[in-house]
Parts: sequence; structure tokens; C-alpha cells
Amino acid sequence: MAQADPAMPREFGRYRLHGLLGHGGMGDVYEALDVEKNRIVALKVLAAHFSRDQAFRARFRREARAAASVEEPHVIPIHDWGEIDGNLYIDMRLVRGQTLQHLIDVGPLPPARAVAITAQIAAALDAAHAAGLVHRDVKPQNVIVTATDFVYLLDFGIAHARNDTHLTMTGQWIGSLDYMAPERFGVDPPTPAVDIYALTCVLYQMLTGAKPFPGDTLQQLMAAHLNAVPPRPSMSSQPLPAALDAVVACGMAKNPRYRYPTATALAAAATAALRPQPTHVEAGWSDPALMQPAPVPVSHDKANPILIAAGIVAGLVVVALVGVVITVAVAVQPATSATAPTTRHRSSTPTVTVTGRPDSPTAAPAPSPTEAAPTSLQRLNRLASDDHSYVTAYLADRWVPQLSSKRPGVVDDGIVWDNDTTLQEHLRLRQRYPSARLLWSGDWSTFSAPDFWVTIVGFTFADSSGALTWCRNQGFDRDHCAAKIVSTTRSAADSTAYN
Repeated sequence: MAQADPAMPREFGRYRLHGLLGHGGMGDVYEALDVEKNRIVALKVLAAHFSRDQAFRARFRREARAAASVEEPHVIPIHDWGEIDGNLYIDMRLVRGQTLQHLIDVGPLPPARAVAITAQIAAALDAAHAAGLVHRDVKPQNVIVTATDFVYLLDFGIAHARNDTHLTMTGQWIGSLDYMAPERFGVDPPTPAVDIYALTCVLYQMLTGAKPFPGDTLQQLMAAHLNAVPPRPSMSSQPLPAALDAVVACGMAKNPRYRYPTATALAAAATAALRPQPTHVEAGWSDPALMQPAPVPVSHDKANPILIAAGIVAGLVVVALVGVVITVAVAVQPATSATAPTTRHRSSTPTVTVTGRPDSPTAAPAPSPTEAAPTSLQRLNRLASDDHSYVTAYLADRWVPQLSSKRPGVVDDGIVWDNDTTLQEHLRLRQRYPSARLLWSGDWSTFSAPDFWVTIVGFTFADSSGALTWCRNQGFDRDHCAAKIVSTTRSAADSTAYN
């Protein structure tokens, strides 16, 4: 234990300070005895400049009260809060353990352990978000890991209430620049999406031992968060599955609407990425949608240092983005349309047709000079066959987002869909959503007809509302993204839900 700050008296109100546990930009944390309750606590005394700021003081009291009401096992309980001799403080349960930063300093964590820690942090964040709080400072230093790998997230007492328009003192942010979402450099109030971005940064650091973006200055880090492509864990020195690349890309999307809808969804995607993945399709990495910048509001206040810095960086760093045009079509013809001469077919609700660059990845290796290229039908059959075991093991009997379903021969928006167009659509959806899987409806009992192809996304939810929230956050309306249960034992009734 570090020595107590000599400037801090041994007695602090009703607390007797035993020693300094940690020091940070927000203040100091002491091990202390609450002499009135006769219990050992962790006492955080906020830095003097925060205590002198009247707006911060008022918000601190409101948010400490809200944070104390969050009851989740991975949230450090707050016993009390207030002010002693002009100094703001938070009285918390003392937990024995080490910070996640100390673990990372030793070296990268095994992937399974990193993802398990992520899931526990995610549970704490989702509980706070449900209570209307945004943490704003998710980082390894604010995570305590016990000897049994039980995780606690700290510093909810300085979190931000979503309906509070007073952020911090003028010209300052709460939070570490290494984990700060792009929209934090604007003037809009923070949303839960900033915590999801920060948690993804922490996940990357646990996996690789390095922060997502190098840099020591405000300008370097701001430029990276605003413009740089999210880093790929599989390109680090650690032997990590490539499926984690898509998880980090989604969690660190520049525009918050393209991130995971909840922290738990991020953890679930990371968990799925550690499972064996089919290798027949090379998942596309550079999804232009994930590089769309977050909107930074324009302010007429020329003295605002945040926007001045953002403007300087934006003028220095320019990233050319390749756009993808997405056109949406709804199947309007009945399912009795003429059937194409195939052994497997598709049907029509809902539908998303993506038109983009013609250089989408292919689903099968190039044929040798002596063998014929596989037909689109053969490739579709292979995809559905390969995906079947994965869906059975990890996605079945839970709600998932469904993006496409069609039967060959059905006319949709003036196009007669066949196996070629079906394959192209699925591969483009799979490039945008690497966890996407292809189904043949006849293999499952929850589809209304046995003869069409279906594209689902490999995120599972306990109920339909989670999948529908994902659809909305991705910008799909009710006709173009549905919630679906895929099963071999349930009936089609009540297996589909729409926004």
C-alpha cells in the first residue's frame, strides 16, 4: 500500500485514513476506517479543482445518488457520498484485488479470460445504462479483478446522467483519451454507446497488451479515434482468431449507431468469436459503414476549445471512405411464383438487397484447371451445410436478427431472383456482418415454407426485443429486418417478430 498523501490529514471527518490505495486524475483513493460504522472502506476524495466547481458539485450529488441505486454484482456498492471540509468524497466497499491494468502490464490475457472479464464489465454497464447512467471512464484502471477473477467496475459515482446537460468544467473531459469515443470530442451529451466503444478498446488491450491507438498527445489520439481504422487483434503478435477483428470493428465503429446495441451484445459477440468458425468464406474486413464518422455538431461558440481542437485535427487528418450504396427492396409477389430449376429454393420476407462494389469475397477456392467452377447453387448448398452445425450449436432456439429470405423465381422490385443473385446478396451481407449465416428453410421447423434461403446474423438475444433493437440500431425498418427463432423442435407459430 502506498503512503498516504502528506497533505491529507490522518482524520477526514468520521474516517481514519490508513493508507493511499491509488491516485488518478479524478482524485485519490484511501483505505479508511469509518469510525461510526466500524468498517473498513475505500474512500475516494475528489481532486480539489472538481470540488471547487459549482456545476460539478451539484451534478456529483445527483449522480452519486443514482449510482448508489444501481444493484448489480459487478458494480462496487457505494455506501455514502458528500462533502467534508470542502472536499467531495465517495465511500465505497473495499474490495481486495488488483486492477485490470496491473494484469495487462504483466502481458496479454488469454482470450477466454479476456472475454470473460469483458462479459462481467458489460453486465455492470448495462445495469447502469438501464438506470440512466453513462460511465464515461471505462478503462483498465477502473476495473478490479479479485483472486477468483470476479470483476468490479469502479467510479460509477462520477458517471454521467443522460438527462444532465452539464458535462464537466469548461474545456475538460472526464475520461481517458485512450478509450474515448469519437463523438466525445463534440458537444452532444454522452450516450451508452461511448461506454461500448471504451469497453471494446479495453477488450483489445486485454487481448494484445497494447492500447488500440498509439500516441501521447491530444492531437494524435483525437485524430486516431476520429479517423483511423479500428485495429485488428489478429494482426498483433498474439495468436488470436480473425473473428475477433469484426467484433472490435463493430464495437469501435466511428458512428455510434453502428456499434453493438448493448455492452452484453458486445460480450456475446466476443464469446462467439472464440468458437470454431467456418473457413469457407473470407469475411470482409473493411466495412465502409463502420468507418462513417460520428456526427460532430457545429457550434458558433468560437472560444470552445474542444471544437477548436477537433477542427485542427480534422484539417490535418483526412480519410477517404469508399461508400456503399444500400438499396432496400420488399418482396411483393406471392410465394407461388414460378420455381427455378434447382434442388433448393428461397422465399421472400423480409428482404435486404445490397448493391456495392463487385469485388465481394468469394465463397469457394478457385478451381484447378481440370475442375469446373462450382455453380451458385453448389456454393449456396455448401454455405448452408457448413453453417448448419454452427447455427445448431450456438444460435438455435434463441432470437436472432433475420435479414433476408427469398425463393428463386420470385419477382422482387423488378428483379427475378435466382441462385446467382441470391449468392451475391448473401455474400455482401456476410461482408458487412461477418457473423451472418445462411439457412435452408427446409432444415428448420420454424419457417412457413421448406424451400427458401435465409440470411441471419449471429447475435443471439433472450427475447425478440433485443433482436429488434439491433435491427433499429442498424437502420433497418420492420420490413427489412425481423427477429427470428431458428429451431428444429418448435413450430413456426410465434417464431417471428417485427418492429
